Amino acid sequence: MDNVAGDIQEPPAADRRARQRERTRHRILEAALELFSARGYAHTTMDDIAGRADIARRTLFNHFPAKQAILAAWRAERGERLAAALPDAAAEGDGPPVPAAELLRRQFAVLGRLSESDVPLTIVLVQGRMTEIGDAGEPFPTFESLRAVVQLGQDRAEFSTTAPAHTVAEVLSSCYADTVSRWALPQVTGRPAPFELGPALSAKLELVLGGLAAGASRY
Repeated sequence: MDNVAGDIQEPPAADRRARQRERTRHRILEAALELFSARGYAHTTMDDIAGRADIARRTLFNHFPAKQAILAAWRAERGERLAAALPDAAAEGDGPPVPAAELLRRQFAVLGRLSESDVPLTIVLVQGRMTEIGDAGEPFPTFESLRAVVQLGQDRAEFSTTAPAHTVAEVLSSCYADTVSRWALPQVTGRPAPFELGPALSAKLELVLGGLAAGASRY
């Protein structure tokens, strides 16, 4: 009889190492979220995270050199989820193009749903951003996607070109960040959210859209 067990090939060592590295990374992110949620971002150290994840300090720093890198990983994940939930703004389908204003409405709606889908993580991201506010690091995670849609609207003459697209994107990013912060932070102490996030985001966006429509060739 053939030795069936002997015919089963072990996965390459590189694949095993990659899977182990991914498991360790996941454990670190889980530990960090637990600690940030319990103690707050500012009061959690990298040593705390290594201890909760039950790994060596060196292992933690091999994955994430600083707490900011952990935040960046979560922001990148949310950016990927946002991109997956929204069509390419510049894509041309069989029907008429979707107005840029509607694309921004869809984007803000998805951003709101993502924030509501994982409140503990949203709170941590807000706390982290407030703590690192003096760090001139990467722009707001959704900045580029917002800028691209605004630029599209200006190119189509749907939006005013009085302000450059990147300035409008900065305003939209600030509106989103401020609204989510005021919605999320009261929940840190167990209080209910002070308002519904979706309608609040929509109201802020409509104010900006009204300004963008002024002076445009069409809207």
